[in-house]
Amino acid sequence: MKHRNAYIISGIGALVLFVAFVMYNSAPVPLWNWIKLSDLLTIVGGLMFIVPFYQLSVRVKTREHAPNPWVWQVLPVVGMVLMIIGLLIPNDFVSFGAVALCDVLYFLGCVGMLMIFVYPLHTVNDEMLEDDVESRTGNGR
Repeated sequence: MKHRNAYIISGIGALVLFVAFVMYNSAPVPLWNWIKLSDLLTIVGGLMFIVPFYQLSVRVKTREHAPNPWVWQVLPVVGMVLMIIGLLIPNDFVSFGAVALCDVLYFLGCVGMLMIFVYPLHTVNDEMLEDDVESRTGNGR
């Protein structure tokens, strides 16, 4: 049941992200100074989408004693924070030629959150297989 709730929350987060994506093409709705409603929806939807996966990942990796816990516990959280900062600062705040600081922070945030899914590689596959076996045998209820 815990996994089902996590997937429902992630699904709602994906819908919120979709709404935010659609709003990027419309006229901006400013909330405070340079922060727009689409930015806020992106942050909320993104966190709703990724946090349940992070929690499941930590639970599985802790159970399996995955090496280097700082990689799969700390880096994703740092990635989430970097993405939020990247979304909140204006595009013209600091620029490195063709690349803005917000884009660099957003990219580094994505790389940090990849550790949820790719470190260590076999762990996520084992979790997916376990869920599939449990759902097929009826033991997951």
